[in-house]
Amino acid sequence: MSDRRASLRVVQRRTLHGGRSYDFEELTVAYPDGVRRTKPMVRHNGAACVIPFLDTETGPEIVMVRNDRVTIESSLLEVPAGGIDEGEEPIRAAARELEEETGYRAATIEPLCRFYTTPGLTDELMHVFVARGLGHVGQSLEVYESLTVHRFAPDRLLGMIDRGELTDGKTVLALLYAERHGLFRG
Repeated sequence: MSDRRASLRVVQRRTLHGGRSYDFEELTVAYPDGVRRTKPMVRHNGAACVIPFLDTETGPEIVMVRNDRVTIESSLLEVPAGGIDEGEEPIRAAARELEEETGYRAATIEPLCRFYTTPGLTDELMHVFVARGLGHVGQSLEVYESLTVHRFAPDRLLGMIDRGELTDGKTVLALLYAERHGLFRG
């Protein structure tokens, strides 16, 4: 497979709107056919999500949030997640989001994987972590957040993926990655 980075060259960047977590930019790109074209994109600080394993008497459960998403005018069942603040390490963002959204603090948080969310639109890099040894400390939601906390056995979540009931991309990918790497066994 050849590397095509050399064939596309950004010759100009223009910020259309600057925000706290991301900016809207317009790129001017020189293409191999000699034509320059503009491409809009979202420049993002990155995000972190976490798969929180809660030990219960009946076995491990995963703490999830049902998040009201105004952009799709619906709610989604998701793993806890959020943006990385300027200068913040991804693992710190994962710990912060876990506590704010679910009310749980983890004894350990370990990296699992990372991926680009939608590289045709943004440079957002999602960092996925696994949290264990959860202790309840209470939620601390932002004023604009509307979500509720739910707990599920890992096998139930996998069934929900199979039936198309979980449709949040980061959640589906994170859970499947965790299962594939043996984190749902034992």
